[in-house]
Amino acid sequence: MYSLVHLEDVQPREFDDAPTLRSIGHELRSEEMRPAVWEYEAGERNVHHRQERQEELYVVLEGVFDVTIERDGERDVVSIENGDSLLVPPESWRQLEAVEDGAVLVVGAPNVKDDGIVED
Repeated sequence: MYSLVHLEDVQPREFDDAPTLRSIGHELRSEEMRPAVWEYEAGERNVHHRQERQEELYVVLEGVFDVTIERDGERDVVSIENGDSLLVPPESWRQLEAVEDGAVLVVGAPNVKDDGIVED
């Protein structure tokens, strides 16, 4: 009928030189999308990447982020903060950098495992 989980009950996954991941989609057993909460310390960045099939929705839960978006030779840096939502299509390269400590809900759809493409 539905799934419910409290964010604090989702086990965090820590990475070297990367934000902390709370994979809420795994806990909720989501079938159509891949929701996750990424927790950043000021100055932390995620990997510069794009998706093969997923569009990604970024919802800032806390903090301020600079998002670099690149496509077809164009580059833009967008500042997003608490309450902002940003949608990035699969073919656009993107990277988030935390201006201050914060958290972002990222929802990728469709639910495709290992859809990220990283620049060599």
